[in-house]
Amino acid sequence: MLSYYWRKFYWALIYSLPEHEVTLRTENGLLSFSNKDWLIGKTLFVNRSYEIELMNLAIGFLVKEGLLESKGIVCDVGANLGMISIALLKKYGFAKAIAFEPSPKSFRFLSRNVEQNGFAERICCFQIALSSENGVFPLEIAEENSGDNRIRKVYDSGKLKEEKRKVVFVETKTFDSFLREHEGIENEVSFIWIDTQGHEGHFFLGAQDFFKRKKVPVVSEFWAYGIERSGLSRSDYCDILARTFSRFYLLTNEGFRLKSIDEIEKLFENRHDPRHIESLILY
Repeated sequence: MLSYYWRKFYWALIYSLPEHEVTLRTENGLLSFSNKDWLIGKTLFVNRSYEIELMNLAIGFLVKEGLLESKGIVCDVGANLGMISIALLKKYGFAKAIAFEPSPKSFRFLSRNVEQNGFAERICCFQIALSSENGVFPLEIAEENSGDNRIRKVYDSGKLKEEKRKVVFVETKTFDSFLREHEGIENEVSFIWIDTQGHEGHFFLGAQDFFKRKKVPVVSEFWAYGIERSGLSRSDYCDILARTFSRFYLLTNEGFRLKSIDEIEKLFENRHDPRHIESLILY
């Protein structure tokens, strides 16, 4: 087996070739992706895994604290290639998953990966973005990083030059609308994993009815820069979370640490760093 350093060297060679599909076995499952996907693809190729350590910490913590009452349906919001939902079924014992991915290219890989891992009957894929309203919105395409495609709400120049990205128009739905259209799913939802590059506040706003009726843990990325690019102010985001959750757990070097929900505002202190991202469990 190639060493870590040889895999990095080999990836650089693969990346230099014309775009083509790469398929390999990882801890997350058998995954196909583009050789031009510089972040997600590179991570999978070089490390042979993606966010497995975070999943280990989060699931272990939730089980230990008694916050994960069952392992029914997991909602994978911003599913990308399917590396999270596939791993949650394969490694962590969840019964089913619903994967939401608006990008046409990523959705093709998601569907392919679900099929080749034998989960076609257990993972349902939807090519929509979950947001705060139903409609059609532009999705910014990050050509070299499939993990940074974002619903465009702000048109000003950004620190990552987002305004220069090409866009495709995608369907958006609120989670509440989706659940009304798919009766019977809500009762089985036991866990939500969301990574939508700062658009998470819009998801929570569109899922208010669900969270009033049901309490499930949510693993969420917190990216202050992305939240501001999503069109939500700091006070908007904090207000949405205060109405939806009672507490959160912040991932630190010592593991997940309990915080009052009103402490979420302190995380915006790093908003000027477009690379600074935190991991949270919301409950």
